[in-house]
Amino acid sequence: MSSEDSLLFVVGLLAGPIAFLALMLGVNRLLAPKRPNALKNSAYECGIPQAASPWRSVNVRYSTAALLLVIFDAEMALLLAVASGVRGSLVAGIEVAALVLFLAFGLLYAWKKGALRWPA
Repeated sequence: MSSEDSLLFVVGLLAGPIAFLALMLGVNRLLAPKRPNALKNSAYECGIPQAASPWRSVNVRYSTAALLLVIFDAEMALLLAVASGVRGSLVAGIEVAALVLFLAFGLLYAWKKGALRWPA
């Protein structure tokens, strides 16, 4: 297989799905019924009338908990991926231990700051 064939293959892999997506969106635009009214343009809230404005402040504690979850979840996934390649390497073992200590200090810091305490 020559480099020109490889390039055409990659271009085909990119252009095929894009062309298919454009075709499907175009067909949808042409065939979809267009009869807007007030009911269709209103927000859908599970059949229940909207209780309050959606533009109110959210408790910051939720974002803190979500951020901690994302950070520690991602780091643990990386740690599990790296752990398989550590076998027999002292330097890699020290690096993984440093990462675990860094995560432990981050958890301890969040605990001391009260980020893990949920209001009653």
